[in-house]
Amino acid sequence: MKNPLKALFWKITVSPLAPVLRIIHGALAHTEIFILDTLWNLRYGKPSAEEVEQVRTKVTFMYKSFERQKLAVRLFNSIQKYYPGVRVVIADDSAKPLEIDSEFVTIIHLPFNSGVSRGLNCALEQVRTPFLVKVEDDMILCARTDVARQLSWLESHPEVDLTAFAHLDVLWKASAKRAMKMYYDQPMTFAPKPQIIPHMTRLDAGHIVVAKPANVFLARTESIRKIGWDDNIRMIDHAEFFYRAAGILVSTISTDTVIFHNHNPYNRHYNKYRGDWQGDAQYIRMKRQSYPIRRI
Repeated sequence: MKNPLKALFWKITVSPLAPVLRIIHGALAHTEIFILDTLWNLRYGKPSAEEVEQVRTKVTFMYKSFERQKLAVRLFNSIQKYYPGVRVVIADDSAKPLEIDSEFVTIIHLPFNSGVSRGLNCALEQVRTPFLVKVEDDMILCARTDVARQLSWLESHPEVDLTAFAHLDVLWKASAKRAMKMYYDQPMTFAPKPQIIPHMTRLDAGHIVVAKPANVFLARTESIRKIGWDDNIRMIDHAEFFYRAAGILVSTISTDTVIFHNHNPYNRHYNKYRGDWQGDAQYIRMKRQSYPIRRI
């Protein structure tokens, strides 16, 4: 049986109340982000010129955009705020094409509603740097995201393919630590191959191996190309990606990083498409039947 509270919440997000709730949620989220961002900038500061240069020469940010142009622009601006001059690749399949006037961005315009997986594959083709940061368009960098430090860590740990950032769901989770717990509880024991390094292995004080990390991460570009995304999956791509990555990639979560995830659940227009995932689920179930069963 479906969770009745979740069912009720979903009805509210597409109800006539949604536009008002969207404004209220947006105002509260903006206030929370402003306060935390100000405090963290005072405490941690921005990356040094040397750190910015390291990221600029070695990393490309990439993300998919759909029907949320303001969020896509906001994310781009937050990237440039902390790492000015870094290259950004955006795959956009909105009805109204995304436009950003900057020499540091490449926008790939796709047919309307092409899907997340196709967009990410197209963006990945444009990455020329040895590392990439995969983000989502409703995220915002802050002083605690610290891509430069994670880049140095990944370069010193060749056995690791990617490290994910703890995403702080604005207005929904009290801490990034609580947000990460959901990934600790997903060992992916049903994947066709066992993990190279066991799930929940602690590599150091700030990094834990997980079978399926958060959906925002710094990774070796060639490692991601080994897996890629399935163009037939339009929406629910994340778990399927790491299902296939089991036994091939080593993924970690950085426990002392934060990136804001400012998802407004009351966007009725966006939710109309976001909720259309049943076809994906059926396709994934059929696809997994072709994999050999792994004995635990």
